[in-house]
Parts: sequence; C-alpha cells; structure tokens
Amino acid sequence: MLAYALGLLLILGALWILAIATGWGLPYFLIAQGLNWLRWNPWESIIAAGVLLVLGLLLFMRPRARTDYSFRTSLKGGDVRISHDALQEIIARSAMALPGVLQVKSNLRQRDAGLEILVLCQFEQGVLIPQISGDILTKVKEDVELYTGIIVAEVKVLVRRLEKVQSVRVR
Repeated sequence: MLAYALGLLLILGALWILAIATGWGLPYFLIAQGLNWLRWNPWESIIAAGVLLVLGLLLFMRPRARTDYSFRTSLKGGDVRISHDALQEIIARSAMALPGVLQVKSNLRQRDAGLEILVLCQFEQGVLIPQISGDILTKVKEDVELYTGIIVAEVKVLVRRLEKVQSVRVR
C-alpha cells in the first residue's frame, strides 16, 4: 500500500515538473507560496519535516521479503538449509513415481509444527482418486522427512485435472 502511495507521489511530482516546464504559471506560484508559508510558520514546518522524516525512515526500516526460499533442518554438527526448488523436486519425484499421476506441482509453507505441503496433481482418467491421493499423502510425507529431515506437519492434495491417456497406434 505504501508503495502505491509513493508511486502516486512520484507521478504527481513528474506532472508538476512537466507543467512548470511547459510554462504553466500556477504550479510555480503554488510552490513559491508554499515555501513562503514554510518560512513564516516554523513550528508547522518542523512538524511536517518530522512526519516526512519518520515516514522515510519507516520505508528504509521495513522488513524486506526474503528472496532465498529455503528450509532448515538441524543436525548434530549444525544446520542444513534445503532450497525451495530442491524440496519441490523431491515432492514431484515422489508423487510421479505412483501409477496414474501425470503432472505434479507443489506449494510449501513453513509452520510452527513443521512444513505444510500442497500438492497440485493431474491424474490419468479412470484412476481411483481417493486411493491415489492417499498414496500421495503418505509417500510425499515419508520421502520429504526421509531425504531432508524436515518435519512435515501436513500434506494436502488438490486434483486439478483428469487427463485421458493417449494411446499410441502402431501400423
């Protein structure tokens, strides 16, 4: 939200400068009048400067979103971090190893109780969805915990599509 407000201020500033550059007198007159007001009202000017300073500092102090998505697992000798992509690859391989699974994507969230995994799947048409989904839940949880040591709190499966299997004709 703050980024939109800052963007709007930049756009208005650019339009203001464009209006002055094209010879329109009103923006120049308003700037001169505003600077004159600041000079003759020192307490209000100090308060305005303080508010702008605090807002500017908040922009710099605001926590940034982390760009390196990784998950930590502890070992006796220290910590190991596993990238988001590596975990998604483990999940995809685990699910694709099951018969009837054609395509897999996953979303990961770190929770206090452990890792929450959402597996988005595409199945072959004709598979038993409850059975294959249960197999995915079990296999993904076991494989992620086995290969990474990360505790999996929950696995959810979302069946996105059923795809008819293309048969290959031989002539």
